[in-house]
Parts: sequence; structure tokens; C-alpha cells
Amino acid sequence: MAVMWRADLIVALLLVAVAGLTAAVVRLARDRRSLAARLRAGQLRLAGQRDALARAAVAEERGRIARELHDVVAHGISMMTLGVGAGRMIMEKDPERARQTLRTAEESGRQALAELQRMLALLRTEDAVGTRTPQPRLSDLSDLLAKVRAEGLRVDVVEDGSPVEVGPALELSAYRIVQEALRNTLRHAGASSACVTLRWRPGFLDVLVRDDGRAGPAVTAGTGLVGMRERVTLFGGTLEAAPGAGGGFEVRASLPTTGEHRGFWPPRQAAGPPASVRLAEPDGEGGVEIVP
Repeated sequence: MAVMWRADLIVALLLVAVAGLTAAVVRLARDRRSLAARLRAGQLRLAGQRDALARAAVAEERGRIARELHDVVAHGISMMTLGVGAGRMIMEKDPERARQTLRTAEESGRQALAELQRMLALLRTEDAVGTRTPQPRLSDLSDLLAKVRAEGLRVDVVEDGSPVEVGPALELSAYRIVQEALRNTLRHAGASSACVTLRWRPGFLDVLVRDDGRAGPAVTAGTGLVGMRERVTLFGGTLEAAPGAGGGFEVRASLPTTGEHRGFWPPRQAAGPPASVRLAEPDGEGGVEIVP
């Protein structure tokens, strides 16, 4: 009897020991899996940090190279401008010397263009795709408005004042500001209509985009507003973006302008431009009806 009792006790102890060992093995395996997962997460985090540091280093170096290339391009353009001016002044007195001066200026222009192309290639991101199509100008707003209207947003355009000749870069910035403001309206504002105003006043082009939607966090803090602000700052202008007093959302950009009087946009058949022009809805034939 005592022998059987001892045997049962030994078996029970063995079972407890086996159970304890099994639990320890399971716990150890679980801890190893958890540790391996943490190690993998740490490795991924370190790899991400290394990639971020590498990208930051590349961006910093590209910025430095771009600044240096900018100086080279600026010098080349200065030499080209001086050469053309000198050639023009001596054209009648010394034609041969003028031709040589103009050839030198032409070579400076070619070198400046090559360096500029290198700088643009350097600054272009990996996912950016180059294009040879002309960049849009204010005269292309009608096409933009047609696309926006096709997405269900009613848009009116008003132009006030006497337009002046401005550079293509400023026209492009004004176009992009209108494009981004309307894009924000379509994406976030839940608006049914919008109004774009181009107001020409002495020394400035004011761009106003107003909608009847709501101003949520995505509208007031999006990257689109950052891009618009960068474009305005490029010309020393100002940008205001905030909910309108009567509801909706407003984007106001003021861009300094230079130059002489130019033809009114869009082209009109009248002898002289009126004080303002309102672009109504599309005329149904692919164009835009212009109403004084």
C-alpha cells in the first residue's frame, strides 16, 4: 500500500514537473516571438531613420549644388545681357566686333541654359515627370473652369480693371492659385458654387476665389495653401485664406505686377476693354460666353 502511494506521488510530481516545464517552454517561446517582433520593429525603425537621414542629406546637398548652379546661371545671363547691349551699341561703328560680341553672348546664353537644365534635373523628384508642353497662363483659365464645372461645381469669373503685361511666371502662379483653390473647394468644402475674381490695380494683380461651402480643418491646414503661399511669396506678394464673413471660404492673393498695358483677357472684339468682364457659364458649344 505504501509502495503504491509512493508511486502515485512520484507520478503526480512528474506530471507537475512536466506541466511546469511545458508552461515554461511555451512562455519562453512566446517571449522569444515577442522579442523577435520587437527586434524586427526596431530594425525597421532604424532603417526608416537611416533612409530619412539619407534623404535629408541628399536634399541638403542638392540644395547646396542648386545654389551654386544658380550663381553660375546668373553670371552667364549677366554676361549675355552685357554682351548683347555692347553689340547693339557698336553695331554701326564696328560690325565685326559687334558680331564677335554677340557670338560670345550667344555662347554664354547656351551655357546658362545648359546649367539651368542641370539644376532643374537635380531638383526634380524621382516621381516627377518632365513635360515639353507649355505651362498654363491666364488665357487657359477657361479650360480649367470647364473641367471644374464638369465635376459639378458652378463657377463664375469676374475680371476688373485694366490688365497689364506680366511675365509668364506670374501668370502661371496666378493660374495655379486659382486651380488649387478650386481643387480645395471640390475636395473639402462641399460647395455648390464658387466665384473667381481677377482684379487689376496699379502695380498689383489681386486673385480672389470664394465658395459657398464650409471651412473644415482640411481646407484651412492643407498642403495646397502652403503651395499657394510659396507661389505668392516668390513675387513678394501676400496671401489670405480664411472663412468668409457671410459663410464659405475665401482665398485672397495679391501679386505685384510690372509692365505696360496689354490686350484684355479674354480677347474681345470691342475697340476698347470695359472696366470689368464677367465670364458666364459655358455656351454649350465648348466655349465660354462673355457678358459685359
